[in-house]
Amino acid sequence: MGRGRKPLPDAVKVMRGTDQPCRMSGDDGVDKIGNVRQIMSCSRMKLLPTKRAKEIFKTKANQLIGLQVLTELDLEHLAVYANSLDVLFSCLEGMRKPALERFDKDGNLVGYIAPPEIALYRQMVEQVNRIGAEFGFTPVSRQRISQPMVEEKDELDEIFRGIK
Repeated sequence: MGRGRKPLPDAVKVMRGTDQPCRMSGDDGVDKIGNVRQIMSCSRMKLLPTKRAKEIFKTKANQLIGLQVLTELDLEHLAVYANSLDVLFSCLEGMRKPALERFDKDGNLVGYIAPPEIALYRQMVEQVNRIGAEFGFTPVSRQRISQPMVEEKDELDEIFRGIK
């Protein structure tokens, strides 16, 4: 015989409107991280090669902990985000150097050679924006997360309200 139904997560109970205190388990099945010290000492921090990447990781982890959304499953994804943002900042530093001049056989200036960091910078901007949107770091993604459900107006309800 089976063990019965699987318990529903509390978030589903809230969405259904059956979130009575006697029915809430208080556990949504995923361990939330409550303090950045829990993750700063783990072996995953080896993914972050520079001090700046570690600082970005700490800052963003603290923000997500404050919102109570950071879980153990998100740590690698957040480390990739921090590392990508660090590479992006490194590309910005490299792009500050003046462009190299390109000359033809006669020594005439033909054009300029763009720094190689530009292509990497574009890739990192795209990756940082994509990962950041998943965590809610962009204005549009925050608006999507905090936006309440829009209820459709029923024309019949409006008609019946006028009859009463």
